[in-house]
Amino acid sequence: MIPSTLTPYLYGIASNLLFGTASITFSRFARTHSATWVNQIKVTLGLMGFLIAFMLTESFAALTPVHHFFLLASGFSGLFLGDYFLFKSFATLGPARTLVLYSFQPFLLGVYGYLFLSQGLSGRQMIAILCMIACVFTFILERKRVTGKPDLKAFLFAFTGVIFDAIGVALSRQSYEASPELGPFQANATRAFGALIGFLALSPLFLKRISNDLLRLRPRDRNQMLLACVFGTFLSLTFYLTALKTAHVATLTAISITSPVWVSLVEHVQSRSWPHRFLWLAFGLFLVGFWLMQS
Repeated sequence: MIPSTLTPYLYGIASNLLFGTASITFSRFARTHSATWVNQIKVTLGLMGFLIAFMLTESFAALTPVHHFFLLASGFSGLFLGDYFLFKSFATLGPARTLVLYSFQPFLLGVYGYLFLSQGLSGRQMIAILCMIACVFTFILERKRVTGKPDLKAFLFAFTGVIFDAIGVALSRQSYEASPELGPFQANATRAFGALIGFLALSPLFLKRISNDLLRLRPRDRNQMLLACVFGTFLSLTFYLTALKTAHVATLTAISITSPVWVSLVEHVQSRSWPHRFLWLAFGLFLVGFWLMQS
């Protein structure tokens, strides 16, 4: 029997693994097309999925205009701005090194949880987060051994994406705090619509353009992109916002280390190379941190 206190973090891990897997495809198309192109398709297909799932499974949760605005702003910040910078970094650094920086979110969201949600940090939770951060630095050492000097501009893109994504997470949690009956599909559909507003402001005809682009892709490439959107947007965000509803915010974001470690493992399998000892150490630190989260 899985403890109920652990369930949100399992949802969080599932979300990270799904997005990490999809990020390999997102990275490829960000290089061959553009970060904006990938983000537009991801958000548009995600919005369609969330609306269908909401109509089939959830009842409408009434929110105040302020908290509706929070969800729209969350999507604009996290899905429009944050993911744009994320995919810009993907195109240069690849997904593993980019996603490493997302493990710094606990510092940002821990401050938010302390100031606005009265969420303190127990000693065990602090050690858990420190284990996750140590895992990040261990992972960076492993990547530096393989790739040499990092691209500072691309890392700046990634860190900018982290900040906008953290703002989006904080705004979404505020809406959950105001309306506990809010479901993940309604929340995600509203967030996706907030991102859509940004795309429409940039290019009112973008929907026609990306539809034509998808039709021109080879069937194999088109199917890969569509599957990546299902895994990396619809399923990933559904799991994540389900977790966000009840989880300790800083601890939830600390397990984002699962994404870069998972992606790195996939890359090693694809290249048929044995993981370095630094990667095994990173796994050990993650397992210790995850065990400490259960309290």
